[in-house]
Amino acid sequence: MIIQKQVEQEVLQMVEAIIADEPALFVVKVILKGNPGNQKLIVLLDGDEGITIDQCSKVSRGLSAELEEKDLIDGKYHLEVSSAGIDFPLQSVRQYQKNVGRSLKVTMIGGDVLTGELAEVNDDFIVLNEQKKKESIEHKISLRDIDKSMVLVSFK
Repeated sequence: MIIQKQVEQEVLQMVEAIIADEPALFVVKVILKGNPGNQKLIVLLDGDEGITIDQCSKVSRGLSAELEEKDLIDGKYHLEVSSAGIDFPLQSVRQYQKNVGRSLKVTMIGGDVLTGELAEVNDDFIVLNEQKKKESIEHKISLRDIDKSMVLVSFK
């Protein structure tokens, strides 16, 4: 039996091949959880301009056929292909880039929490502008120092 991380990596490669004709789409994360014979394979996708249900369905159909052909997962499993959504932490530079201008809650590896508007992103760091009373404080944060970043939803 192939171990979990190997399955996740192979599924990632399969999905990347399926979405290769849509460069605006990207894989956020592949998660295999549960016990052999009763597992759940979750594929989280995103796009530079968002992602549609039809795009998720196309990936689901293509991946399902390929998984059956390769018999990659032992026993029964449930496949779920969906958008990463706002309730899932940001995972990649590409996700940060598409959220420039939005408010984030950033939890640092040491436990400190910063909240502010995402102003800038590059391959190594983000810039977060935090409003404190009447002043704006700019935080340059290394991506390596971030434990979790969540987009904050505003209902204004």
